[in-house]
Formats: sequence, C-alpha cells, structure tokens
Amino acid sequence: MYESGCVYNMRDEHEKAAAWFTKAAEAGLPKAMFNVASLLDAGKGGAAPDYPAALEWYRRAADAGIAEAAYSLSNMYCVGRGRACQILPAASFLHI
Repeated sequence: MYESGCVYNMRDEHEKAAAWFTKAAEAGLPKAMFNVASLLDAGKGGAAPDYPAALEWYRRAADAGIAEAAYSLSNMYCVGRGRACQILPAASFLHI
C-alpha cells in the first residue's frame, strides 16, 4: 500500500497517492501517516488544504516517532495553520 502511494506521489498523481497512503496510515504505518498529513497540509490529493486533518495525522505520525512529523506539527502550531498560533505547544513538539 505505502509503496503504491510513493509511486503515484512521484508521478504527481496525488489523488491516487493520497488514497494509498490513507489505507497504509489507517493500517498503522507511521511514514504513511506523515505522507497523508503532508498532502492534506499542501492541499494535494484532490481537495483544498485540510489543516485540522493534517494536524491529526501529523500528531499520530509524531507520536509514532517520525521526527519530520513533529517538526511539521510544531510549525503548524507556531504559525497558526489549522488553529490559533500557540507557541508553547509548538515548542513541546520540538522537545525544547
């Protein structure tokens, strides 16, 4: 599932990539969770950006140990994408 998402993502077929990454993420694969969040954050995959959903997937991926997800989650909190800007939660995801 995840590999199929990677192939479609490299081909810029983001709707298909999102579908495969979502299946893999729902099955518990942390890298897929991060990729779903990234597509939702960027508004790729057939829809406008969905920041609340991106936050949730970044959080799941960060909790599973994906450092890039923790950084992206922190960035969303810091700049206020998907919610009001909150510096303390942003810093906590960076383990400052």
